[in-house]
Amino acid sequence: MKKTLVSIVSFLCALTVFGQQSVNASDGNVANSNGSVSYSIGQVAYVSVSNTNGSVSQGVQQAYQISTLNLEENVFNFSLSAYPNPTADNLTLRVGNYRQESLMYRVLDIEGKLVSEAKLQGQETVIEMHQLSTATYFVEVHHEGKKVQSFKIIKNQ
Repeated sequence: MKKTLVSIVSFLCALTVFGQQSVNASDGNVANSNGSVSYSIGQVAYVSVSNTNGSVSQGVQQAYQISTLNLEENVFNFSLSAYPNPTADNLTLRVGNYRQESLMYRVLDIEGKLVSEAKLQGQETVIEMHQLSTATYFVEVHHEGKKVQSFKIIKNQ
């Protein structure tokens, strides 16, 4: 009797040890020379928690993507970076080796509509994004009317 009870308790404890688990209707991977995508259909659980310091999302097949688009040959003596990505409130554009270049930024929505634009204010410029809805945006940096670099930015809650 004692062995049976210990076996049952051990079995029940083993069931609670599993980590993230889901039952999906379908899933798979698709790949070609341009990249790959993993997908699942029928995800049963998703939790998102956020505060002023950031956000955390828990679930199956969480996507995380950082990408730089349309990088032209940089004949200028500066480098550009955008962080944090994804962002909930503010995005910082950083210009390395900044020497008073006349740089502008434009924020475009996924359809290419202009959301905002302004002149970069020095080595670091903060773009307020808290008023924007959760979506994907493009931030383009221009030097004297020519697009120098474009960033794909994910705005989350």
